Amino acid sequence: MIRDIVISVIQFIVLVFFQVFILDNIALWGFVNPMIYVWFIILLPYGSARWLTLVVSFLIGICVDIFSGDIGINAFACVFIGFIRPFLLNAFSGNIDNVMQRPSITTQGFVNFLAFTTSIVFVHHLICFLVGTFSTAELLQILIRTIVSSLVTIVFIILLDMIFYRQKA
Repeated sequence: MIRDIVISVIQFIVLVFFQVFILDNIALWGFVNPMIYVWFIILLPYGSARWLTLVVSFLIGICVDIFSGDIGINAFACVFIGFIRPFLLNAFSGNIDNVMQRPSITTQGFVNFLAFTTSIVFVHHLICFLVGTFSTAELLQILIRTIVSSLVTIVFIILLDMIFYRQKA
């Protein structure tokens, strides 16, 4: 239990700093903005209390906002995906033997994990770009940016999951 908490705190810190100091400074074609810190919310154990999921989602979002100079956009999007996460887990997870397991390709299977991750990432990015722009005049551009950024983020998350949570032989 203590080991899991320490690992989670380290993941939190590493993902926030990687997002703020590396990914936020990379603008691929001026259009793509991968937001890898969403992976932390995806990785919360299946049996996480709803209040804990919302608090942790807020904390990671507000940390990214503070370091990147935003005004609550990431916190809002993270709390929203923290709220819908249990519904998406139920839709894409099936039977889970251990509620302390983390969602991954190993525990959900590739298709279910991909569908779960895609849902979370797309909703998060759409909210971030909609609230950040706060205009429907650029709706097509927002949608394209959401799709492209989501695809890049999903690829990063899948690769990270394959590296860190691969099946133990």
